[in-house]
Amino acid sequence: MEVTKEKVLESMNTYCTERKYGSETLTDGFKEKFSNFFVKKYESKDVEEEDMIADLHFNLDTAFNASVDINAALKSEYETKENTYKTQIEELNKKLEKKLKPEKVVEIPKELQDKLEKLERFEDEQRKQEKYKSVLELAKKGVREDLHKSFEKYAADFAVNLDETDDEQAKKLTARFQDIFKDSIGDIKPLAPKQTQKQEKEFIESIPKVKVC
Repeated sequence: MEVTKEKVLESMNTYCTERKYGSETLTDGFKEKFSNFFVKKYESKDVEEEDMIADLHFNLDTAFNASVDINAALKSEYETKENTYKTQIEELNKKLEKKLKPEKVVEIPKELQDKLEKLERFEDEQRKQEKYKSVLELAKKGVREDLHKSFEKYAADFAVNLDETDDEQAKKLTARFQDIFKDSIGDIKPLAPKQTQKQEKEFIESIPKVKVC
């Protein structure tokens, strides 16, 4: 008889049903590939149907047993890994719970707490004073030298911000000074060297000359 794919698939499905070989073990994909292999094996050969069926059943039994052994090994490996992962997760959860568990609060004596607060205020004031000096020096660079004393008096009450940069605060300080006094003193920006020389010359020339006898 001629061995065709249709005949092989029909015999295969019938035998798998009789032997209760489920599709989860011998899948449809396996049957498709196996039928192609089996047809090619008997291509151009005249074989008795009983012999072909016996060979087919033998190969199916072998494939099923091999698949069962592989599945059993994989299942065992999976269960081993699953148990390992569960153990690791439990250990991580215990560590996490321990970290999240609130620690015992240590109560600081009031006397010590007061001293700490005073120290903190003192250090804060020191930082402010240092920052004020830095801000003032930067701001004075944008003010005419003849206005420095007036500017220092004006800036004496300036409250520095520890979280803001020195440069930003210096710009605000000079801008505010200019805005308030521009009508009385004009531009507060430092004069260029030539302007300074011109002013000095004009000042000298404005001094009344005294005739010495």
